[in-house]
Amino acid sequence: MPVAQVNGTEIAYDIQGQGEPVLLAAGIGGAANYFNPNITALAAKYKVVLHDHRGTGGSRRDRITYSVAQMTDDMVALMDHLGIEAAHIVGHSTGAAMAHEMGLRYPDRIKSAVLYAGWAAVDPYFKRCFDVRKRVLAESGALAYVRTTPLFLSPPWWISANIAKLETDEPVAAQHLPEPEIMLSRIEAICSYSPGEALRSLTFPALITCAKDDHLTPLYYSQRMAKVMPKADQFYFETGGHAVSQVLPEQFNAVVISYLDAVIAGRPWQAPALSYPEIA
Repeated sequence: MPVAQVNGTEIAYDIQGQGEPVLLAAGIGGAANYFNPNITALAAKYKVVLHDHRGTGGSRRDRITYSVAQMTDDMVALMDHLGIEAAHIVGHSTGAAMAHEMGLRYPDRIKSAVLYAGWAAVDPYFKRCFDVRKRVLAESGALAYVRTTPLFLSPPWWISANIAKLETDEPVAAQHLPEPEIMLSRIEAICSYSPGEALRSLTFPALITCAKDDHLTPLYYSQRMAKVMPKADQFYFETGGHAVSQVLPEQFNAVVISYLDAVIAGRPWQAPALSYPEIA
């Protein structure tokens, strides 16, 4: 991945495809490769821009106090570097918070957003989930953190079906995890991000989506978000957990592409019919 010198740091990024710019913003892990199951399908229709958040992946591992505002400023600075005036954002979890923040502080830079597994307001359940994850990382180390992550991100049936691959991949993922100081600061950043009623001022078209069995940012988070956002469509996957774009990539890609196509064409969106795997 090439590296851009922006906003006082170094941000690794990638561009694939041509057409309308679509920025993919990852969650708390921050790495662009989270979207690997989705890039090919999206890049066949759009100019897809991905980046590793500051502190993660190939970007510089700065020891700073992280915040959603800082993550958003980095993304906007990367857009400036690439000459992208405005873009569609597909944001997962922390990435959805970044899309919120872009809409609130840089409204001219966002054309539309897919707000995937996001939230409008932090509640005690959210804080407890991330408190557990912080404690695992701080007290048990990177490998334990990586091994517990699927329990928060993926549905039980998917974990059981993919356990061999998970166990093979986890030691490598632990080696590439950002330093604990960085991850803990990133977690603190999202636990303090609670825009709430401010989201009523957002005017960009948005698709609010998650899986009905997401137990990290549960369904009611998205439903509450939809109540305060004036131009929000909603779509909820029957299964897939917090990482539905990885668990059900074909279904996720179909929904996102159909939504972006409708926004770009200026027509009302209709959700595609989806099929789901049988769960024994």
